[in-house]
Amino acid sequence: MSEMREQIFLSLHPERTEFYRWADDRLIQAIVEKPGQGSLAGGVYLGRVLRVEQSLNAAFVEIGLDKPGLLPLKRQGAQPTEGDAVIVQVRRDGREEKGVRLTTSVKVPVDVVALAKGKQPPAQLIAPPTVWHTALEALAPEQVASIICDRRVDVAPVADWCRKHRRGMEDKVAFLPDREWVPSRTDIKERVAEALDEEVVLPGGGKLLIEPVRTLTAIDVNSAAATAEKGFERTALSVNLEAAREIPRQLALRNLGGIIVIDFIDLENRNKREQVLEALRQAVGIDPAIEWVGNMSRLGLVELLRRRAGPTLAEMWQGQNG
Repeated sequence: MSEMREQIFLSLHPERTEFYRWADDRLIQAIVEKPGQGSLAGGVYLGRVLRVEQSLNAAFVEIGLDKPGLLPLKRQGAQPTEGDAVIVQVRRDGREEKGVRLTTSVKVPVDVVALAKGKQPPAQLIAPPTVWHTALEALAPEQVASIICDRRVDVAPVADWCRKHRRGMEDKVAFLPDREWVPSRTDIKERVAEALDEEVVLPGGGKLLIEPVRTLTAIDVNSAAATAEKGFERTALSVNLEAAREIPRQLALRNLGGIIVIDFIDLENRNKREQVLEALRQAVGIDPAIEWVGNMSRLGLVELLRRRAGPTLAEMWQGQNG
């Protein structure tokens, strides 16, 4: 787990929610959400089974969205049939042509059966958690130094939520108008602009090329920008180590999910490959959404899996002004 003490900046306006994590003079996470644009994960619905696909061992369930959700049946109890009403929770947001992923294993501290009584599907029973709820729930209280709200009226509700859901954070909530934020909004926006670039220059001169495609995200590590002007030649190991420490931060900041394939610079020495892999596994502590890190192949390839949650940074920032 990272030892950095993080500052959280919150702007909870009706027309737009902003959440920023800042540590060690760097932006770690940036979320901007307008009403209706956020993640549906965690929402609970009374849905209607449209059809059961035996070949997929899954059912398609209408919950009131443009596309039906997919409900895997492998671990379900009684098998639903077409037309059945089912209570489901969104496990994963939809992407492109795919609908949301659903489960009947609903995890909420209320009686959802009582909520569904008298309702006709499709109907929302519990709204998805707000973006700042989800973001704060993913963090350990000890890693957060402060939670700064840009409106005084938001301090009490945020502190009350922390008291109920993230005890230990409630005394860290404070008001500070955004004109007094350090970093400033201008600083934050500059860092966001950097994170929208597909290239990342590492401190020692190496470079990352980050290319999200439809099925995965490919990250190429290279030493093409290694700094000859500094008077020494960067080794493949040192560039790879810098990349391993930087990649989890970039994934969190850009909110890139799914399968990530990292192509490190080739290392013939097995011990050096293990050193890079260990650096990567230590660095992922900064990002609670990273669920799995694989081994490194002889060619320097490493796969990892990051949980999808809402739109990417590029999608969030598209069309944003101010």
